[in-house]
Amino acid sequence: MIAILPVGDIPFLEDIRTDVEETFCTQARIERVFLDLSQAYDPYRQQVHAGTVLRMMDSIPLPGAIRAILITDVDLYERGLNFVFGEAKINGRDAVVSIYRLRHPDPLVFRERILKEVNHELGHTFGLGHCPEPSCVMSFSNSVADVDRKSRHFCPDCRRALNEELILLGIEPCHR
Repeated sequence: MIAILPVGDIPFLEDIRTDVEETFCTQARIERVFLDLSQAYDPYRQQVHAGTVLRMMDSIPLPGAIRAILITDVDLYERGLNFVFGEAKINGRDAVVSIYRLRHPDPLVFRERILKEVNHELGHTFGLGHCPEPSCVMSFSNSVADVDRKSRHFCPDCRRALNEELILLGIEPCHR
């Protein structure tokens, strides 16, 4: 099971849950948790440190969860970068995504951006790195234009690598 942890005002939760289930071939569940992100807030930058959020997630018990993705509406950063859309523990349980810079007046574009970044960060938790294929969801996004350019799906090579990881976890891979 993949746990989806909304923190803040997060739209499209059912769409996210459905897409995660279809993409990662396993059940997804929305779980309400309390996580005080002010502990990761940098007042000078007026942003929340993504790595600190990931460390804070270690304390959240999620029985049955093979992966967890926290989705927040705050602006995230990582040292050396102006901002990040998200961050993940490679081959780990946890990932975080911010919708802060993904907003768009068209709700369909906004929704699609969120789904792409959720799939991207969860891909990292399954051991996938950044992909050189520009249309692959695992391609690196340095801007929202990069997010818009890519698909929310994995290229054949990344899908194959993901399926291999799913098999190791005892999950029957799907071919989406």
